[in-house]
Amino acid sequence: MERDLLKRVVFCTLLTIGALPALTAWSIPPVAKNEEAQRFFEEKVRPILYDRCTTCHGETQQMAGLRLDSRAAMLKGGKSGAVIVPNDPSKSLLIQAIQQEGRLKMPPSGKLSPLEINVFTQWIAQGAVWDDVKQPSPADTLAQKRNFWAFRPVQRSVSPKVAIPQWVKSPIDAFVLAKLEAKGLRPAPPATKTALLRRVSFDLTGLPPTPKEVQEFLADKSPNAYERVIDRLLASPRYGERWGRHWLDVVRYADSMDARGLGGEGDISEAWRYRDWVVQAVQNDMPYTEFVSNQIAGDIRPAKTSGAMNVSGTIATGYLAIGNWGNGDADKEKILTDIVDDQVDVISRGIMGLTLGCARCHDHKFDPLSTKDYYGLAGIFFSTHILPKFTPKGAGETPLKIALISPEEKEQRDKANVRLTEISKQMQEIRTSPRKRSGTLSRRLREA
Repeated sequence: MERDLLKRVVFCTLLTIGALPALTAWSIPPVAKNEEAQRFFEEKVRPILYDRCTTCHGETQQMAGLRLDSRAAMLKGGKSGAVIVPNDPSKSLLIQAIQQEGRLKMPPSGKLSPLEINVFTQWIAQGAVWDDVKQPSPADTLAQKRNFWAFRPVQRSVSPKVAIPQWVKSPIDAFVLAKLEAKGLRPAPPATKTALLRRVSFDLTGLPPTPKEVQEFLADKSPNAYERVIDRLLASPRYGERWGRHWLDVVRYADSMDARGLGGEGDISEAWRYRDWVVQAVQNDMPYTEFVSNQIAGDIRPAKTSGAMNVSGTIATGYLAIGNWGNGDADKEKILTDIVDDQVDVISRGIMGLTLGCARCHDHKFDPLSTKDYYGLAGIFFSTHILPKFTPKGAGETPLKIALISPEEKEQRDKANVRLTEISKQMQEIRTSPRKRSGTLSRRLREA
């Protein structure tokens, strides 16, 4: 089977939020290994230094002759001498200053939190590990961060050599086997046909195979029996429903923003159209580039028929419209910025695998994302109009609705609805009039 299943799978972005452990000054962990200590410095210490210290004690300003932007500068110190004594927090002037218990009280803008003080205490107790290379400028740091492997273009890797190449059935198998061999492990024995069928059925459709499907697979002795099972499962509507649902989780799909039920102001009554579009896109094996571009700009992509509206692409932009933002806020301009923020957030999380929303207020400390990047992307969505006009303060907003049929089709539908209303009224009159003969109803319906 030549089909690449990986292209058919929509992966969810998993966000892991790490929390700094609550340390106490009298319970300092033992000295960590150099790499661990360096990581601790980069993740915990440097951000505090950057936010609270280097403005007054950095490259542009050195109050009291002190710089805190390198380990060497800390050991050299300022007018009061060295500010750190590696492995001895109690003798370090830096700890005394940030605890604000003596004549030195730093930073002047306000005392650090107990958690931040404990970070410095632990860092010094570990030896004040700091890669004392010349610190790069913010621009250099941004460039270095963007050189991280996750931001580099994807490249094709060469399959590694393995000890038992006969086990390899695809290039991916070679990478799996190489890792197993590196750990001194061997592959597990092949699964039985019954187990294999159950696994692939659950994977692709979320459902177990029927007894009939099991019997047919066991009876099929041809070499491509498994490939035929996969083709059958991929053609099943259950495949699109199962894997399309994962994408709907990523894009915060909902039918209503009102937890009290349908019929409220927070309903998204047409969201089902987007849901069905996603399921059908997965089912039809839509190329990922087309899948993404339709959801971001499908309404302005050309339709298959010249001059016609791109109905399918317009429905796909429900990706941007199913947003969870405040409705009815007195600050109407803030509603617009919240809408754009939600759209930037869903694109960055769902497609880029990044949390860009934080850059609404400040540059990212670790990811190579700046506030300039955020508003560069936000500017695109500020030029759109998801709200046709502002309602009075305190009133709820109604998002823009776009007709998905032509004016001619709408006119025909309206005429048909008027006629249906007339027929319903006639039928009601007949039902409520006992003097009418039984043939009257059928006659009127024939005339209609």
